[in-house]
Amino acid sequence: MSDSSVTTTPSTPRNRRIAAGAGLLALLLGTSVGVKAMVGGSDDTASCPDPANVQVAVAPEIYPVVAQQVSVLEKNPALCADYTVTRSAGESVGKAIKLGSSDVPDVWIPDSSIWVDDVDSKLGKDWATNSGSIASSPIVVGVPKAQEGVTGFDKTATWADFLTADKLPVSVQALDSSSSALVAMGIANRSATDHGDRTDLLRSIVRLSRSTLQPDVLASFAVQDAEVARAYPLSEAQLMAFNKSNPTRQLHALVPQEGAPQLDYPFVRPVKGRSAPDAVIQALLTALRGADTKSALSTAGFRVPGGSAPAGSPLPTDLKTVEPLSATEKVSAVKSWADLAKDARMLVLIDVSGSMSAEVKPGQSRIQLLSGTAKLALDALPPTTQIGAWGFSTDLDGKGKDYLEMAPDIAPIGFTAKGKAHKKDLITKLDQLPGLVAKNGDTGLYDSIWAAYQSATKSYQPDYINSIVIMTDGKNDDPGGGLSLQQLLANLKGAYKADKPIKIVAISMGEDTDPAAMKRIATTTDGLSYVTKTPDEIATVFIDAFLHRS
Repeated sequence: MSDSSVTTTPSTPRNRRIAAGAGLLALLLGTSVGVKAMVGGSDDTASCPDPANVQVAVAPEIYPVVAQQVSVLEKNPALCADYTVTRSAGESVGKAIKLGSSDVPDVWIPDSSIWVDDVDSKLGKDWATNSGSIASSPIVVGVPKAQEGVTGFDKTATWADFLTADKLPVSVQALDSSSSALVAMGIANRSATDHGDRTDLLRSIVRLSRSTLQPDVLASFAVQDAEVARAYPLSEAQLMAFNKSNPTRQLHALVPQEGAPQLDYPFVRPVKGRSAPDAVIQALLTALRGADTKSALSTAGFRVPGGSAPAGSPLPTDLKTVEPLSATEKVSAVKSWADLAKDARMLVLIDVSGSMSAEVKPGQSRIQLLSGTAKLALDALPPTTQIGAWGFSTDLDGKGKDYLEMAPDIAPIGFTAKGKAHKKDLITKLDQLPGLVAKNGDTGLYDSIWAAYQSATKSYQPDYINSIVIMTDGKNDDPGGGLSLQQLLANLKGAYKADKPIKIVAISMGEDTDPAAMKRIATTTDGLSYVTKTPDEIATVFIDAFLHRS
């Protein structure tokens, strides 16, 4: 993790040492060093033979101030404590706590309460005591000098406009460095109220989540020419630090229409921490809310409770701020990012029964439309997406076998030579769909779904969102018998595992389908069900199914 080592060490040498972190937390945080301060009334260690050990995990950018305050605490004759302060990403600490790690800090100061509410959503609110914010920093868009004047980087832009503009040179910071991307996404999501806006936003998150950069990389890009420079959300404190270091290539602060959301740096004490005495925890909290710390925070570019903007801030004095994200919005932002950042692994079942030959547009059959839509989807989806394809009808691959494994391997569709070859093979198989429809089979839907589910279960990969996407224009119609709806539902219910989910996404096309049955099938696997009434809806629905696949 970038900037994970200690770069600021309190100057007082008495009873101080650098120590390695340990256990699961250290592994997840990607950092193993901290500042330990022995607090006692004299240099005689006999006066403090058994100091309380206090683990403090703080956001990287606020670490120097907290570490310095620890050095001041050692002068307090009433305390006997051993503080270890580490730079720690909020995402990583939150993950450790949710995993039930016993190696949890006594004090956690993430850059945003978005991580605290995310833990609340799993453990309930009783897992910690939240004493509120010790500092804040508004989030704006930093526009490099080389990009000033570019259409789109102006005051009329909303957060959604900024994040969804594919043609703008935009990036976001990696979550192990800043929560700015998540907070900005949460605000943008508020204004994305209709289906099209939400689809655009979710599609942009797929793109941005795969191209996050560390702050030092974005800063190095920002001082270069228009071909390299990238605009990005950042905090006021980061903006001030950048501009101080680059007086001739400063970032312009763009505040989108809604206003600036905040990083809020809450002081959190997990109940299942290392059980440090209340007195030493309270001493740290009191110190961090004291006048000296407030002055240090302001000097470092942060805003403090009850205070004004830090001196020299380039943000307007009448800065418009937005209503903080609700707990629900925060949890949704974390989940959406995590889900969309994870690659999809889909087995697509395509109906090739005789009814797919029906004309939906002059000179274009339903299967031709579907084939063309699938090709467009292959170009729109990330190249790391894994896809396999089956066709289904009745007796399609011999008597009693209603499905044909056209592209049986569920494999990536890009990047490597093998991935590109797989995509080319998928396109070839899509071109062959009209020939399969010409056989005029019926709709062996239920048997094909169950066979596909069994196959996907055997090849399940935990690092992906595993799903089965079914595209059909009819109801189950299998003259050879086969599974009933109740039998299929029972099979799926027995096979579905919440810890290894394979979700069914059902897309029903036209008026001759059985939406109620398809919804029951999808719901059994915690999946999704769509009904398209017009040909033009198919492409939108397929992309939406990908974006909402989890």
